[in-house]
Amino acid sequence: MADVTCVRCGATREGAGRVLPGSIGDEIEQRVCAQCWSEWLAQQIRVINHYGLRPALREDREKLYDFTRDFLGLEPAKQG
Repeated sequence: MADVTCVRCGATREGAGRVLPGSIGDEIEQRVCAQCWSEWLAQQIRVINHYGLRPALREDREKLYDFTRDFLGLEPAKQG
């Protein structure tokens, strides 16, 4: 995978690659390193459990994407 300058940690490292579909996947592929993505995967489990999210449901998945954006330092999703 290509190197990226990570928006979260500021380091230039191997990118996370295409880890999610849609525009959030595009942003992560272009702006997040593999190490920060790995850290998010560990944190994501805690977020899902704490908030009782069910990622199979669209509404909960969108909330999880919001938490993902916040953790990784990405801009909030555009509403509308």
